[in-house]
Formats: sequence, structure tokens, C-alpha cells
Amino acid sequence: MEQLNLSHIFLIILAFFCFFFIILTFLAEKKNKRLSEQLIKTTVTLEITQKTLAELQVKNEEIKEFQASLKVAELTTMLQKPRLDAHNSETSYSPAGKYSNIQALTQKGMSVEEIASEMAISTHEAQQLITLSKLALGNSTDNVSS
Repeated sequence: MEQLNLSHIFLIILAFFCFFFIILTFLAEKKNKRLSEQLIKTTVTLEITQKTLAELQVKNEEIKEFQASLKVAELTTMLQKPRLDAHNSETSYSPAGKYSNIQALTQKGMSVEEIASEMAISTHEAQQLITLSKLALGNSTDNVSS
């Protein structure tokens, strides 16, 4: 009888361990399911955050490009303001006055850039006027000597 009691006790202990193991397995599966759901939520949140970050980076680049072009526009305006002011002033040169003024400035040894700045015209226009002035002087010298 004593053996029967020991085998019953062993079976009861074995059943208890099996029941305990089943409960632990159930709790572990429940915890795994909860962690899996959290991982899915976190992954979705991460994807949304990455998309938002990419959009913000694009907007940031657009803002930087706009600011750079704004700086260029401000600099251009600042550089053109004296020329525009001179052009709008009452001391604007007549075509004949431009030629005589060009001749005087050329004789002083001023460069094309200096002449353009002095007369508030582009360097291209100043170069053309210098060329035309030289041509005009060449023609008037030819007429005088003939």
C-alpha cells in the first residue's frame, strides 16, 4: 500500500508540474502575442514617422533653395540700385552726351567697368559706346583731313 501511495503522490506531483508548465506556456504565448501587437504598432508608427521626416526634409530643401534665391535677388537688387537710381535721375545722358562723355572717360584711361559704373550702364553697353566713339573719331578725322 505504501507503494501505491508513493505512485499516487508521484502522479499528483507530475500532474502539478504539467499543469504548471501548461499555465507558464499559456502566459508566455499571451505575452508573445501582446509583444507582437506592440511591435506591429511600433513598426507602423516608425513608417509614418519616416514618411513625415522625408516630407519635412523635402520642404526644408525647398526652403533652403528659396532662401538662397532670395539672397541672390537681394544682392542683385542691391547691386542694381545705384544704376537704376542713376538711370532715373535727371542727369541721364543724351546719345550725343554719351559719346562725348565716353571719349572724356576713355582719355582719362578708365577701364570699361569703371566707365560703365560712372555712367550707370552695363559693361556691354559701355564697350559698344567706346567702340562707336573710336569709330566716330576715326571718321571725323578722315573728313577733316580730306
